[in-house]
Amino acid sequence: MLLYGCSCNADAPSIEDENPDALDVGRVTLHRLNIAEYNNTVHDLLGTQLTPADDFPADDTSHGFDNIAGTLTLSTLHVEMYELAAEALAEDALALPVSDPEEQRFQAENPDEVSATTGGSSGEFYNLWSNGDLTAVVDVPDDGLYTFSTRMYAQQAGTEDAMAALTVDGVLVDTFTVSPDNADDAEIYAIDTELLSGTHSITVSFLNDYYDPSLGEDRNLLVDWLTLYGPTDADPSANVLRDALITCDPADEETCAHETLARIADRAFRRPVTVDEMNGIMDLYDLVRDDGGTWDDGVKVALRSILVSPHFIYRVEIDPSPTSTAPSPLTDYELASRLSYFLWSTMPDEELFSLAADGRLQDENEIAAQVERMLEDPRADALVDNFGGQWLYIRAIDSANVDSWLFPDFDDDLRASMKEEMARFFTTFVHSDRDMRELLTATEGEIDARLAQHYGIEDITDWTLVDLSADRGGLLGQAGLLTVNAYPTRTSPVLRGKWVLSNLLCDEPPPPPPGVEGLIEDGGTAQTLREQLEQHRADPTCASCHNLMDPIGLGLEHFDRVGAWRDTDQGFNIDASGDLPDGTSFYGAQELSQIVAQDPRFPACMTEKLFTYSTGRSPVFEDGPVLGQIEDAFASDGHTFEALATAIATSAPFRMRRGETP
Repeated sequence: MLLYGCSCNADAPSIEDENPDALDVGRVTLHRLNIAEYNNTVHDLLGTQLTPADDFPADDTSHGFDNIAGTLTLSTLHVEMYELAAEALAEDALALPVSDPEEQRFQAENPDEVSATTGGSSGEFYNLWSNGDLTAVVDVPDDGLYTFSTRMYAQQAGTEDAMAALTVDGVLVDTFTVSPDNADDAEIYAIDTELLSGTHSITVSFLNDYYDPSLGEDRNLLVDWLTLYGPTDADPSANVLRDALITCDPADEETCAHETLARIADRAFRRPVTVDEMNGIMDLYDLVRDDGGTWDDGVKVALRSILVSPHFIYRVEIDPSPTSTAPSPLTDYELASRLSYFLWSTMPDEELFSLAADGRLQDENEIAAQVERMLEDPRADALVDNFGGQWLYIRAIDSANVDSWLFPDFDDDLRASMKEEMARFFTTFVHSDRDMRELLTATEGEIDARLAQHYGIEDITDWTLVDLSADRGGLLGQAGLLTVNAYPTRTSPVLRGKWVLSNLLCDEPPPPPPGVEGLIEDGGTAQTLREQLEQHRADPTCASCHNLMDPIGLGLEHFDRVGAWRDTDQGFNIDASGDLPDGTSFYGAQELSQIVAQDPRFPACMTEKLFTYSTGRSPVFEDGPVLGQIEDAFASDGHTFEALATAIATSAPFRMRRGETP
């Protein structure tokens, strides 16, 4: 059911202006960064491309989202993973500069530079006169691609040329036929190999010794030198992370360490670090240095302490009076974080930090200006991935279970195209002034060649805007959404109808009572799915909910289990008509979409969904009047996403918090 239904005058004084002490702005518990927020934050903090949170335990979801503060619990496994992530991130961010390519050459005839299992020196060459190895030990400064080469010729005998092998750390990399038969014609043989930094061995091996004393014939392999050159694939930008974090001269060790760590801590904690906190961070640095560690060692350990701090892992907001229910404004830095994690799923950028430092985020006009700016930024795509991805079930396409025997045309390429179609569609609302009700009534959409084939549209090669008004258009005609709301082997009008009620109208049907069975598959009797559902609704216990869900889902029956158009199902003509409880009749997805788009519950539900996502808590009864004001502002400004986001960001529950009575 809707939590509120009031329609407030947008021009009326705000509730907080009338009686701020009577306003309940709600309370958000300590908010742990979820997986997406953690990965985005370490990227923006350190510049890293690592995504360590991919290995964290999955985030629990509540009220449709995985950023609800009250369900983002902390386990012992989380603690372990945070420590491992901090270590990897510190190593990545502060990695020493990549070495320029260098050559290490070892003269084969010099016993101080190589070791051999057979043979002996022969002038400027080393003579492997029987099968055996010639090995050099090399120091590799950096991970990367290296070239191992050697110069050789052979004393030939018998019916075949000499054969040699090049191995690295005892692993065969390649073999060669050595054809030259004198020192002047000796040739260079080389292989490329990926090596990690550290100590390695490179080896030349003689493979096919031959000796016939009666004929005086003797096959030998003669080696001039062994060389390792690299790294040959050094990335010129490999030092960018370190250079961006360390802007001072490490020769002034203590001062530079303090400056580097203080700057990182300010941004990691998303507020100015305190003197006591900074002293604790520097104590760790000093401890490592006193124990014989290098400057880098000390800074890395101190950085790891920042990354495992609760002030980094959590979005900390402090109640001035923890036991008082009176509302209090968030600090500018706390507001900056709320804005950035709402719209970008990451930490504030430099402009937000600067505004917070100047105390300018208490101004509603400034907040509105920032919402406009931030929605134009590519980082606002996080709203598509995380808000739209969960509200509209875009993420769920990845795990949709389709019976491949019954639907052989469904594959990973089609799955990816379905997901991309929905993401591109929702992006047009986040980044423009498009009326959000067009989520249901749009007549055009972008599809690629794979979806065009699925939809029966010709002459599409790449993502193209096409007219879908013939039988699709809007969310309810998109194959990804239809695929998610179905069973592996067939459509489900119940699932599809329930999704519309729950996600578009916020009118969640109650769960079925205990003991009530689902729709019984009858294994091939001459009953349509509509007839089976009618029998199901004959049970009064089921009718109250199914009378709401089933007509909506039956209106989508022209789309099969994977969202392809069909006119029949198992030999029966599709009947996509529906009669809603209020007496409204419709036929098919397009008429249904128009009805839902005009339902006043639709913009109210969008308000509720985005409010839940933005604040990290579900609305409660006391939020009703404020939600009504937000909805009115949303409507008065054309039902655009920016209007809704701005109304939420400037509302009292977003800008304020309260304590909790013991």
